Amino acid sequence: MADNDKAGREAAVDECIRNNDAEGAVKLLFDLIVEYAKEKKFAKAEALHEKLYDADPMALTEIVRSGEIIEEEKSDAVDQEHLDIWSLLYDALSTAEGNALYYSMKTKLFQSGEPIMEQGKLNSRLYFINKGEVKALFNQGDKENLIKILNPGDIIGQGPFFSATVCTVSMVALGSVKTTYLEVDVLKKWKNEVPALESKLYNYCNKNDQIKKALEEKTVERRSDKRVSLSGTLLFQLLDKAGNLMGKSYKGELADLSAGGLSFIIKSSKKETVRMLLGRRLKISFKLPLKHNTDHGVEQLVTVIAAQPMVFDDYSIHLKFDTKWAQKMIDNIDTSRLASRPDKSDQA
Repeated sequence: MADNDKAGREAAVDECIRNNDAEGAVKLLFDLIVEYAKEKKFAKAEALHEKLYDADPMALTEIVRSGEIIEEEKSDAVDQEHLDIWSLLYDALSTAEGNALYYSMKTKLFQSGEPIMEQGKLNSRLYFINKGEVKALFNQGDKENLIKILNPGDIIGQGPFFSATVCTVSMVALGSVKTTYLEVDVLKKWKNEVPALESKLYNYCNKNDQIKKALEEKTVERRSDKRVSLSGTLLFQLLDKAGNLMGKSYKGELADLSAGGLSFIIKSSKKETVRMLLGRRLKISFKLPLKHNTDHGVEQLVTVIAAQPMVFDDYSIHLKFDTKWAQKMIDNIDTSRLASRPDKSDQA
């Protein structure tokens, strides 16, 4: 049997396993893994590495060494220009974490004027700028504000990627732009393979969030409406695409309110469940304490525009009203008569 006849040798592995010849299967698998790794066929090498466990879980020398060879070959195959741009990020990662990050990325090119992400819309990707410039814009009414020009080595989309929120700014290509990106689903995969990678990447992104820094420096006020702190119970119910009510009502704890929307807090141990609320339509109801010792019952349809994690499995859910309230309604709220904090036992 020719050495380069990999298909035939893989068939021989199956024959060894059927005949309980673990030693023969391990020898064939190890050689195949090394060859595929050196050919940069990593998906095939990793599949056979998993098969090595099944053939003989106690073949520790071959299991460990073949895994090391795969990681070594992956490291050698990484684009050096990419490594140079993101050297500070990769320096903070182990070899396995760096490989997991690099080989989870996909490439996308943008042309001049093409939007990468849009303010107020959902985005599930974390973008790494490798070439070109990107302008970060914030739209306030009819006015378009330039926040910052981003360059190679900058990351965009941190908020939506890690915190399940819509984009708070727009990103537009300024000339031709080359990016690599991660899909949010990769975080689930990393939890088993490289559990520390998500937190390391989050810390790096948070530390190097150029948009956040620019907004702080310019003291850009992104909330055009004054917000009033509230407390009390809010009930919310999901709507389907046709606008019909779905399932039961859930309880939340009011946090604050403005003419344009409000936020409330819910408790949930499932991040994925909360993320599913993004962009969904809800019907909400609550009592608003007004001056002169009166209450105003509110029932309204809203859209979920953000879901931000807090401590102890709490999430802050931000809603946008279809039509802004009159400012006189906000001014008429009696904050001295706020309800006591409700029980948050109803979990999402």
